[in-house]
Amino acid sequence: MSNPVMSKNPYFRNTGVRPNQYSQPTPNQYGMQYQTDYAQQYGAPSYQQRYGDSFAAQEAAFQAQAAQAGAFAPANTGVETMSYRDAMNKTGILLGITVLAGVLTVMLLGMNPSAMLSLAMISTLAAFIVGMVIAFKPMVPSGLAIAYAALEGVALGGLTGVFDLIYPGVAMEAILGTTVVVGVTLALHYSGKVRTTAKGMKYVMIVALAGIIFGIVNIFITAFTGNNLYFSNPTLGILLGAVMIFIAAYMLINDFETVQYAVANGAPKEFAWTTGIGIVMTILWIYVEVLRIAAIFASDN
Repeated sequence: MSNPVMSKNPYFRNTGVRPNQYSQPTPNQYGMQYQTDYAQQYGAPSYQQRYGDSFAAQEAAFQAQAAQAGAFAPANTGVETMSYRDAMNKTGILLGITVLAGVLTVMLLGMNPSAMLSLAMISTLAAFIVGMVIAFKPMVPSGLAIAYAALEGVALGGLTGVFDLIYPGVAMEAILGTTVVVGVTLALHYSGKVRTTAKGMKYVMIVALAGIIFGIVNIFITAFTGNNLYFSNPTLGILLGAVMIFIAAYMLINDFETVQYAVANGAPKEFAWTTGIGIVMTILWIYVEVLRIAAIFASDN
């Protein structure tokens, strides 16, 4: 799976069935998958025969992790389960918090770019720390999800405000560009024309890791030489940005697929915060890449 916030959880195992293709799973349709607990479901001989002993051992590790964390209740215990709407509602709430935090940052510090930049750097560091905590949580609490969204909103609001002061108009371009990318991505997902695969995700993760390493190297080069590789070579910056947007869009499709798998496997209702923050992380990544491309185009002109 793409997002570590979601991929480490047993509820995000591929069931091979898209939950939005049926209203409610029934025992007749899906057998013991929705009638027994997680350990029984994945310890079944038919499952092991299909995927092999090595994969069954991997599932056993997930079972042990879930049992130790106490986060995953069996579907037959009467616990209210998560719906697709729950996940989308939490995603909307977290995105709204991010946008509100960003707007307030610009409104309060818009006339002081140095203060905005300093606050953006501090918020970025704080968001990174919270994000690392979230990544190791089998069940992300609502408080942590909201805190991350607010910190990212402050960080991106400050960064966007600074860029917009230097290159007027890039903020609106970044917002519109992100909206288009996310809209097209979701349209492709719901149309069924694009599906992620394990092999595709493997390649995507390699490219994403390479992009992250390049970004870290660029930060150090900029800090010590003042030469930002993205802006000193606009063609390279735009090309890398376009590749990373494609990678992030592919991961966003995978995020929505994993939400559907979680719904199909009877994840508890509180799990919607975990899915919501995972999707928000990917959308904000797309926004950062679009903002950088818009700034590069503006600087080149």
